[in-house]
Amino acid sequence: MADEQTVDEILPGARKLLRDGQFPAALAEFERALAVDELEPDVHDGLATAHYLQGNLELAAKHFERVTRLDPRRGAAWINLGAVHNRLLNHTKAVEVLRRAVQVERTSAAAFYNLGSAYRHLKQWALAVPAYREAIRLEPDQPDAYVNLGLVYLEMKNIPQATVQFKKALELRPDSARAKKGLAQCDAVMGALKSKESPFGRLVNSEMLKQGQDADEVSQRKLTGEERGRDRHELAQICEVLEQNGTDVERCLNEQLITSLAQLARGLALSSKRERDVAVSAAMESFIEARRQLAPRVVAMRRTMKQVRDHEGALK
Repeated sequence: MADEQTVDEILPGARKLLRDGQFPAALAEFERALAVDELEPDVHDGLATAHYLQGNLELAAKHFERVTRLDPRRGAAWINLGAVHNRLLNHTKAVEVLRRAVQVERTSAAAFYNLGSAYRHLKQWALAVPAYREAIRLEPDQPDAYVNLGLVYLEMKNIPQATVQFKKALELRPDSARAKKGLAQCDAVMGALKSKESPFGRLVNSEMLKQGQDADEVSQRKLTGEERGRDRHELAQICEVLEQNGTDVERCLNEQLITSLAQLARGLALSSKRERDVAVSAAMESFIEARRQLAPRVVAMRRTMKQVRDHEGALK
């Protein structure tokens, strides 16, 4: 009888219905599987996908979250949960989920892309930039990432970088309306800046300069209160990323490198040469793995430090 089927027997048919676009029928089958075993992550994953495809985002989030609780190492569930929270405009929650996602799935462009989108909607530009850049590094041929990174740079008034990103997006997708619009905005900003320059090579507002005033004093403009506030906000965001990177490096050192050292110490204390050789070999493999995991964290920290230097240079 159908009611006596196991979850493994129900799921293939439910997934086929989902692939065929028969969402109500697929949902019914996944619900039937849920009645058999409510602790099976694949069942909740199927339910979440079916609800998502039918536009029931709240229910999709509920079941994706259930998957993450039942199987915390399932990176796709964290990524999908974050994407749904972005769709629900729960961007703060999306950041929380997607920061976990990029820890579980460090090579997922989708995880970093969704994290960048969450930061962008929260107007945390300095955090959005490295997330989008990592997504692009992992998957260089995704035009939407270039467009969104361009929009972030546009908000940061970094017109040259914004222009580069929009042009790259158009190379990949020549009909991208968003990229064309972003490039037009860059051109408009640059045009407005050029219109403020004197065609005769004189300094703008030169009538305000006093004879004998030091040239260095003339070239430096005092920031307005709003500009100082924006500067502090952007610097705080960069520092937050740097703190996260530092915590990540420290965690890796504690969990991987120190464990390797302890493993080596125990191995060297063994009396049998054969056992020592085996232990040392295992410790070396552990060292290699620790180095492999530490390397991208160090790269991320260096990248953030460069942001700090670039930020400092922009204020000079």
